[in-house]
Amino acid sequence: GATQEPTEDPATPAPSEEPASEPTAAPTTEPTAEPSAQPEPTGATSPAAPAAPAIVSRAEWGADESLVADPPSYLDKVDAVFVHHTAGTNAYDCADSPAVVRAILTYHVKTNGWNDIGYNFFVDKCGTVFEGRAGGADKPVRGAHTYGFNGYSAGVSLLGDYENGGTPSAAAKQAIADLAAWKLNLHGVDPRAEVTLTAAGDTGVYETGEKATLHTVSGHRDGYATLCPGQALYDALPAIRTAAGASRFTTR
Repeated sequence: GATQEPTEDPATPAPSEEPASEPTAAPTTEPTAEPSAQPEPTGATSPAAPAAPAIVSRAEWGADESLVADPPSYLDKVDAVFVHHTAGTNAYDCADSPAVVRAILTYHVKTNGWNDIGYNFFVDKCGTVFEGRAGGADKPVRGAHTYGFNGYSAGVSLLGDYENGGTPSAAAKQAIADLAAWKLNLHGVDPRAEVTLTAAGDTGVYETGEKATLHTVSGHRDGYATLCPGQALYDALPAIRTAAGASRFTTR
């Protein structure tokens, strides 16, 4: 959750420039031809990346870009997606979601002292996806969301509190699944798989340098000692992984 996020990883920062091998843009249209009968190797991505889910851009939700002093930094690869909750109220109207995200940007910069919003994405209870940290939704932007593992992962936070009685909606769970499937597929990662990552800090779950075997779609608490993303959302993660594996945003 936002209130429990520690500062950025102490590990060596990622390169400030985006790797040259990174695709510059997603295709504007999906392939019209049916896939051939020849199966792809496990974990391979198609030559044309699947279309992204609909994502509300920073400009559309009204990000105050004057708060962001420094350009984003980029990862070599997104190996995992960590799921969070914002731990705020569940009583919001979805029309108010942009204002909630704007408030989190202000909090992360002015109170936490971060350069930008910590999460890469937000989802609200209506299933709407919002761009979080700047740098390109389809790019491997380094966030500040899962201490010890920011160098390998993207973070998505569901608006609301799922530890104290809140229940994630079906629309929210499907949106997280679709987003994770698309984001991981850009890097050839199966959303139902596991991955071994090296902790870049002492997280309360792992010590610096310790190997952590995690789901490619994990909860914040899997990597860091926290209640985030709340028990109800954490309990939904197995079904979210299954839905991600079946998502229309993954390559089949």
